[in-house]
Amino acid sequence: MGAVTTVSVSTTYEGDSGSCHGQFYFSYFQTYTDTHTEEASEHATFISSNTPPAPGLRLAIRNVTPGIDKNPSPHTDREYHKPPTSEGFKVSLGTIHSGRFLAVQPGENHFSYEIKRGKTIIESGTFTARIDHQTQSRQRYQNIAGKSARECELEYNQQREYDRQKEKPRRRR
Repeated sequence: MGAVTTVSVSTTYEGDSGSCHGQFYFSYFQTYTDTHTEEASEHATFISSNTPPAPGLRLAIRNVTPGIDKNPSPHTDREYHKPPTSEGFKVSLGTIHSGRFLAVQPGENHFSYEIKRGKTIIESGTFTARIDHQTQSRQRYQNIAGKSARECELEYNQQREYDRQKEKPRRRR
């Protein structure tokens, strides 16, 4: 059994978010909230009770659960050469094959696997795993501070000095 957790993060920003415009500093206080959902994924590994990891072995796992896209089925191909388990992989909620993630659905999932040495299949089989889906909400608060009037003045003076240096004619040697 495994669990995949979706995290909804709501960040409230508030504070002085003033800005510099030329020689002038404009200050205003604002509050806004940004909410996003972080991609839900979990780390997993595989071990066979019949064939332990050994040099030269690879593992292919395919999700064959009804309702999961079959063209291609979500799958992962991992190294299976260092004990105690296979190379790790990410499991994520979904129904289609998506890059580096092995797609799973909440509830019971059915998998097929093959352990190979080159093109020779050493072991193959099936297994099921129950995937629970959990949702968490997180609140964050962040104080935002724009540039102070002093920082604007320094920035303005640095820019003026840079512009003056660019305008100076260069001496030829």
